[in-house]
Amino acid sequence: MRTHLPERNLDLLRAVAVLCVLLDHLLTTWSRELPFVTNWELGRAGVLLFFVHTSLVLMSSLERQGDRRDWVRAFYTRRAFRIYPLAIATILGVVLFAVPPHVLPRGTVSAPVDPTPSVVIANIALVQNILGRPDVLGVLWTLTLEVQMYLALPYAFLLARRGVLVAIAGLAGAGALGLTVQYADLPGLWRLSVATFGPCFMSGVLAYAILRMHPRPALPAWTWVPLLIACLPLLHFLGANAASPDRGWPFCIAVGCSIPLVRELADSWLTRAAHVVCTYSYGIYLLHAPALWIAFTVLHNLPLSIQWATFGVLIVGLPFLAYRFLEAPAIGLGKRILQRPPMRGVVVPQSV
Repeated sequence: MRTHLPERNLDLLRAVAVLCVLLDHLLTTWSRELPFVTNWELGRAGVLLFFVHTSLVLMSSLERQGDRRDWVRAFYTRRAFRIYPLAIATILGVVLFAVPPHVLPRGTVSAPVDPTPSVVIANIALVQNILGRPDVLGVLWTLTLEVQMYLALPYAFLLARRGVLVAIAGLAGAGALGLTVQYADLPGLWRLSVATFGPCFMSGVLAYAILRMHPRPALPAWTWVPLLIACLPLLHFLGANAASPDRGWPFCIAVGCSIPLVRELADSWLTRAAHVVCTYSYGIYLLHAPALWIAFTVLHNLPLSIQWATFGVLIVGLPFLAYRFLEAPAIGLGKRILQRPPMRGVVVPQSV
C-alpha cells in the first residue's frame, strides 16, 4: 500500500515556506522605510519548512520508484532534471546581468560576486559550500544543501520503512554528525556543512515513518495553520541563526511530528491557491531576488507606482515563464529518459 500523505496540507506548508522567504526579503528591501523592522526570522523559518517538506515528499517519491528495479537511478534522474535546468539558467542570468547576491535595502548599490570560472562552475554544480566558493545568488545556499542531502535520502528511506524507532535513531545519528561538524575543530570539516542541517531533513523522514503506520490524525484540519504558527516561537527562543543551525532543529522536529497529527484539509479556494503557489514555488524562490533588485534598485529613481507594478509583473511572470518553458519541459524530458530500459551492465537493486 502507498503511504497516504496529506497533500493539501503539504501544499499549504510549501506555499507558506516560499511566501515567508519572499516576505522576509521584501521587508529587507523596505527596511529603511520601515524602521520597526529588525529581525523577522521569516526567511529562516521558510527555509527550514522547505527542508522538512522536501524530505517528506521525496520519501513518497522514492516509495513510488520502488516499483522499478532501478529505483535509485530513477530518483536521481528525476531530481537532476527538476533542479539543475532552472538553477543553471538562473546562475548564468545572474552572472550575465551582474545581479548582486543578496537582497539589500531599496536603492542600495552592491557589487556582484566576481564570476571567475571556478566560482561559476562551483555554483552550476551546486557544490560551492564544499569548494569554499561564494554564492552568486544568496538563496543558492539552501539549494546546495538540498542537492547534497539527496545522496543520503535513499538510505533514510530504507530506515524509515523499518519503523518509527529506526527513523528516530537515524535522526539522532544525524544530530550527532551535525554537532560534530559544527563544533569539532577539525581541518576541512567545514566542507560537510550539509550535515548541520541533517536533522531538519530527517524530521521529514520521521514524519513519513509515522504516516506509514496509518495513524488516525487526532486534530481537525482547521488546526493545521495554528499548529504551524505555534512552532515558530522555538526559532525565536532558541535563537536559531546562520552561526548556530542546530538551534533550528527543534523547530523542524516539531513541524515534522505535527504533520501526522492533523487531518487533511478539504478542497477549498485556499488549498487550490496553495497548489498554484507550489507549482511555481521553485521559480519564485530562485527568481524573487532578481525581481526585487530590478524593481527597487535598478528602477529606484522612478515613481513608486512603476516600481511596484514592475515587481508585480516580474514576481508573477518570471516564475510562470520559467515553469512553462524550462521546468516543465525538463521534467518531461526526465520522465521520457526513464521510460527507456537501463543500460546493459548497470547493476541495480532488485528490491527496495
